[in-house]
Amino acid sequence: MIKKWFLAALIILCNYSILLAQPLAGSYYDFLDATKDLPVGHDKTSLIIYRPQNNGSLNDIRCFIKIEDENNNDVTYDKNFIWASYEWVTSNPDQIFNYKKNYWLSGDVAMHLRLKKGKYKISVYTPVDKQNNWTYPDAETKPFEWKSNIFEYNTENPAKVIFVLPVTNDNGFYKGEWFIDYKAPKYFKNRTIPKMESQSE
Repeated sequence: MIKKWFLAALIILCNYSILLAQPLAGSYYDFLDATKDLPVGHDKTSLIIYRPQNNGSLNDIRCFIKIEDENNNDVTYDKNFIWASYEWVTSNPDQIFNYKKNYWLSGDVAMHLRLKKGKYKISVYTPVDKQNNWTYPDAETKPFEWKSNIFEYNTENPAKVIFVLPVTNDNGFYKGEWFIDYKAPKYFKNRTIPKMESQSE
C-alpha cells in the first residue's frame, strides 16, 4: 500500500514539475527557446547591453562598443572571445539581427553579447565623424570623441543586463559623454532619462 502511495505521489510530482518547466509566453525561457537556433542567440551566459530611447536627435547617434580582456588587450572583434547580435527592443522586439561590421548601439537597441568565460572591461565611444553634426551646448566647444566610463564585467556575475546612458550637464544638456551602469535608468542629477519615462514626468 505504501509503495502504491509513493508511486502515485511520484507520478504527480513529475507531472507537476513538467508543467512548471514549460516556458511562459514572453518569459526569459521563451526568449531562449525562440533564439536558440540563431547564430547569436541569448543564453544564460550572455550579457545584454541596452541603450534606452533618448530624446531628440541623440536617439540616432550611435555609440560603439569596445571590449578589453583583463590584460587590456582589445578583443572587441575577436571571435575567439566574443559573438554579438542585436534587437530593437520596442519597435521590433521579436527579431534578432547579426551585426554586419561594427558593434554599435543607438536608442532602443539591445546588444546580445556572448563572451568566453572571463573578466572584461567594457566601454563605449562615439567618434566625431559619427556625431551627425551634433550641436554642443557651448558654441565654442570643438567637437571631440565621446567616451564612457569603463565597466568591469565578470561572466560569473549574476547581473546579465547593463545600461548605456548619455550624460547631461547641470542644465540638462547632453555634454558628450556616456555612462554604463548595471542599474535600470531612472531620473537623477547628471543622467539622462529615457524618452518614455520623460513623457510621464
